[in-house]
Amino acid sequence: MTASLVFVIPVRHQDSVADWPALQGYLSQTLASIAAQTVPDWNCVVVANTGASLPEMPPNCRVVRVDLPLPVMPDRHTQLEAYYDAVRHDKGLRIHAGLQGIPAQSHVMVVDFDDFVHRGLAEFVRDNKSLPGWNVSRGYVWSGGTWCFFNPAFHLMCGTSHIIRRDLLGSFVTQDGQDDIAAIKRRLGSHIFIHHDLAQAGFPLADLPFAGAVYRVGNPQSTSGSGQLAALMTPPRDLLRHPRRFVRNLLRYRCLTDDIRQNFTLPLTLW
Repeated sequence: MTASLVFVIPVRHQDSVADWPALQGYLSQTLASIAAQTVPDWNCVVVANTGASLPEMPPNCRVVRVDLPLPVMPDRHTQLEAYYDAVRHDKGLRIHAGLQGIPAQSHVMVVDFDDFVHRGLAEFVRDNKSLPGWNVSRGYVWSGGTWCFFNPAFHLMCGTSHIIRRDLLGSFVTQDGQDDIAAIKRRLGSHIFIHHDLAQAGFPLADLPFAGAVYRVGNPQSTSGSGQLAALMTPPRDLLRHPRRFVRNLLRYRCLTDDIRQNFTLPLTLW
């Protein structure tokens, strides 16, 4: 049976990660979050380099092996745009490999290896599969502990933020049969452009009617380089420079309730 929702998890090249056992721990928790779906109408594809050790895969999950080279990463402090381009190139190619064989009518959600997803996603997509897809416009930011941050513009911040029907993602092949690298980087390697591009093409994404994901921050194995929760969402400098924004964001902190933890299968420890 064709799954209504397919999760695709791109995993970094193992030689680019300082602590591979930590990455495996994060990935294992992400897989547990995905496997907690309320209906079995889902699959998961993990894309990793040949030779990379991975945690045990839950049912409905499979591994796609790639032989992509170790990416050359410019210094993010002095060449930020070049750094982002390198991230999009590597991540896009991994996702492209994971998309192979996914039926056109299935919906696809890219999930970063350390994030969490709502357990009701597969059921919701199954019941609404005629639609093009959804922005995960609401979600939480979390770095461990008993507090999280509610973000009402989640899809502009986190890569685990869109659910899109496979046929709308495109084939990513040029007229001469080569991979369309520019399209792969823009549509797969980044989460910033896709909702705008699909709206321009006549397939606007709806907003998911509930908080759909948790963005884990403060993970040193991530390419985002995000810091701890308070430093990221309410940096002290904003109190003087942007006091209204500081107060508004301060009011968006939420206690990590049992409902939130259960809906996203959040662990009691970081890994």
